Amino acid sequence: MLTIPLTLLLVLTAFLACALLIFFVVHRYFSFLTIDDTGHSAIFSFAIGTIFGLTLAFITVSTWQNYNRINSVVVQEATTLTTMYRTLGAFQPAVRDTGTQLLTTYVENVITKEWPSMVAKQFDDQNFANFHQFQLLLLNHNPINNAELAAQQEELHLISEYYKLRLDRITSSKAALDYSMTLTLVLGAFIFIFYQSLYSMPKMRHHVLMISLLSIVLGLIFFLIISYNTPFSGPNAIQPNEFHKILELWKTDAIKLPS
Repeated sequence: MLTIPLTLLLVLTAFLACALLIFFVVHRYFSFLTIDDTGHSAIFSFAIGTIFGLTLAFITVSTWQNYNRINSVVVQEATTLTTMYRTLGAFQPAVRDTGTQLLTTYVENVITKEWPSMVAKQFDDQNFANFHQFQLLLLNHNPINNAELAAQQEELHLISEYYKLRLDRITSSKAALDYSMTLTLVLGAFIFIFYQSLYSMPKMRHHVLMISLLSIVLGLIFFLIISYNTPFSGPNAIQPNEFHKILELWKTDAIKLPS
């Protein structure tokens, strides 16, 4: 997987190369469209820049918020699973031990099987089998006292909440931006660079420098979008660290109740 610095370098290099290519193609083949630096051209330049800038800002913030939301969902998943695990302490040993094993196996499958599947955008319902068995275990259990009855009701409520959290994580593993939005961004960047390349300047090296700096700034913004567009892949991919933590916690905080 690409690291953050390497991804940034690749994005900036690609934007710089494309911008300079557009610039030299414009000067070579579209010199008849050269624009003088007048008031009217400045107004059009400002309008194009403002519209495209607002679009970039909106999409960048949206992808960042979506990334943070999914990260919070993963934390809530781990918290809900830990609460379910500890609530098993109210049950008789047979139910408690079976439930503990099912939850532990399920979390291990999430880490070793489900997470790689999300990265590849492939899903296997078999990874959810252990949790489904855990639900059936509690549904079919007949409480022997009020404590077990209260614990059973709490567990079933937590299971219902967890279904929603897991579904949110699974469905959010795809890219936040669809093809239409991606195409709009790419064409917008092309038009912006193309228009800026049409300006007539006394010294070409100054124009080249300005186009280069402009492309680098655009590349930085696109880097942010790329980094957070796919939450479970890419340089800032969300890792199953929270699930690793709860497994370690369960090992050191194992339920120890008298049989």
